[in-house]
Amino acid sequence: MLETQRLRGPWPNVLLFVAIACVLMAVQWHIDARNVMHELGDFAANSLLVLDAKHLQLLYGNYSRIGVNHPGPAILYVLAAGEWLFHDVLHIAPSPFSGQLLAVCLYSAAWFTLIFAMLRRFTGAILPALLFTTVFIAAIGLLEPSVYLGIWFPDLYILPFSAVLVALSRLAHGRMDAMRAMAVASGFVINGHVSFIPMLGVMLIVMLAANWWISRGDRSMRILSKDFLRRHRREILIACAILFVFFIPILILTVTQFPGPLFEYIKFGRNDKHNSLGAALTFIGVYWKSGYAWAWGVALALVLIGGLRAPARNGGHDALRDARAFGIAFIAATLALLYYAKVGVDHLEFVYVGLFYYSVPALAGALLVMYVYQAMRWERKALLAGAVVVAAVIGTWPSLSKPVFYNDGYEIRGSAQIYDQLRKLPGSGRIVFDIKGDGMAWEYVWGDVAALLLYARRQGNDLICINDHWHVLFTRSGQCRPEELDTPRRFFVHPTRIRGLLGSDPDLEGQRLLLYRHGRTIEPVVYTTMQAQKDVFRKILGKGWSDVDYEFAWTTAPVAEINLPADPQRSSLYLDLGSFLPEKNYSQHLDVFVDGKAAGSWDFDRFEPRRQIKVDLGQDPGAARHIELKLAHPVSPKQYRLSLDDRPLGVSLYGIR
Repeated sequence: MLETQRLRGPWPNVLLFVAIACVLMAVQWHIDARNVMHELGDFAANSLLVLDAKHLQLLYGNYSRIGVNHPGPAILYVLAAGEWLFHDVLHIAPSPFSGQLLAVCLYSAAWFTLIFAMLRRFTGAILPALLFTTVFIAAIGLLEPSVYLGIWFPDLYILPFSAVLVALSRLAHGRMDAMRAMAVASGFVINGHVSFIPMLGVMLIVMLAANWWISRGDRSMRILSKDFLRRHRREILIACAILFVFFIPILILTVTQFPGPLFEYIKFGRNDKHNSLGAALTFIGVYWKSGYAWAWGVALALVLIGGLRAPARNGGHDALRDARAFGIAFIAATLALLYYAKVGVDHLEFVYVGLFYYSVPALAGALLVMYVYQAMRWERKALLAGAVVVAAVIGTWPSLSKPVFYNDGYEIRGSAQIYDQLRKLPGSGRIVFDIKGDGMAWEYVWGDVAALLLYARRQGNDLICINDHWHVLFTRSGQCRPEELDTPRRFFVHPTRIRGLLGSDPDLEGQRLLLYRHGRTIEPVVYTTMQAQKDVFRKILGKGWSDVDYEFAWTTAPVAEINLPADPQRSSLYLDLGSFLPEKNYSQHLDVFVDGKAAGSWDFDRFEPRRQIKVDLGQDPGAARHIELKLAHPVSPKQYRLSLDDRPLGVSLYGIR
């Protein structure tokens, strides 16, 4: 009795949560959280919502690229709690976003602990549960390293979806001991992305069908029977009540803003083109592409089909039965993703939309190790299990210690500069930001504009609203009202990267943004593009260039030549250049020489990878000119394992004026 009580006590769960949380927070602090953060893009857009959540006023979920918000704000409230606790109250985090990053550590630790707690209950012992959990932690990090510390929403779905799968496996044999955990985890993923509603529906149908088949010989475990539902009505009702809480925000919005968000989701689904079955299967295969994932997935399948027997302590048959229930849950998740890829994903090249599915191969690896442990008849197998736990913990470090690949989105500077310019403008009311409908600027300015709006909000100033051709990213309260548009404080926004395409200087400039007052006539500058005039470039490009068969040509040597024929009408020269930057901290320096004389220097980095540069042609710009582009750091994609291309690439030429 004493041993049973000890195993059922909360302390192992509490200790594991504290251990994982402390490690994650220490690593997060060392990598990013100790710094003052100025988020942009996705992270600034989410922080605008977090500010509402801190005042308990948020009903919307995170934004969707299809133009609507997702069903609920559960994850955003977690981030808001971290910002409030670690930055506002404890003053540990040096910036609000640092507090959100620390909240992610607690969020991840909570899901890992929940998975451990469920396995403890299923197996009746700590060691198998710890073995399963540590192997899962190591495996999921191999597949998606950003899962530990990442604050990008596709990463934040992975762990609650993993918990859903662990809990869902119990339904195969009619066990209701994980219903509450499944309800909580399901609520988080559904709040995070609307696509989980149909996917979890598919998974539930598969599990109920499996349960129906399995219970042919024992009707007492058949879930879809009156007797079963009556016996387990309390657990089922509690789980339904928990899940209902997560739907309250969308129900309120449906009533107050009828027909509400659900109508928008349905409308998008009706307009979506379906993908072929082959393309959908290929999409699923992406998440098994790692050799080790394939290996342990195949090994687990063979074990479940062949059926190793565990010793009699757990009944042998029960261990195999539970493992096969996991296998059914994996099949259910695979069919759900197949359905989503077939009818719900508009662009299958966006691999991030299915990152949550990495939980399947990771859980498969953990299940394989735990089941082999249970099937072993060696008296000292606990020592081997302990060694595997230690190895799994050590093996987690390479993935854990790497910064997430998108943490450059935390580092924007310059908001204060342009904010001060805008704040000093004469007049009253919010400043209106428009964007041209040609789509030329959208992808290059929205992230910086989101950062600017967030900076203003953090100063307690609702300074700016966004109007035409923007996106729901900026929150509905940030959108201009019709009566706000009749104002002289109205600007079109362009990125600094197209400065050379605009014939006039901006009214305001800062943070990679050019602001032109509404009503100004701006004549666009027309470049001769390589895509449209390939023969022109074949005549003027000399040594050091790739072929001009595409929309641009690369420099493929440290020095690349341009030979301009005489043209008495030529008064200046502009080049539209991009750059090859194999990693986010890489930069490229360019020096240009005209007939051997220095004509200018430029730097390209991740903040300005493409530029329109003006080349000084000297006193007689219409004369024939020999131009040399000298690159300081040309590098090949092969060096960085990006492709087999071993050419030293520097800058790419798109057009000339």
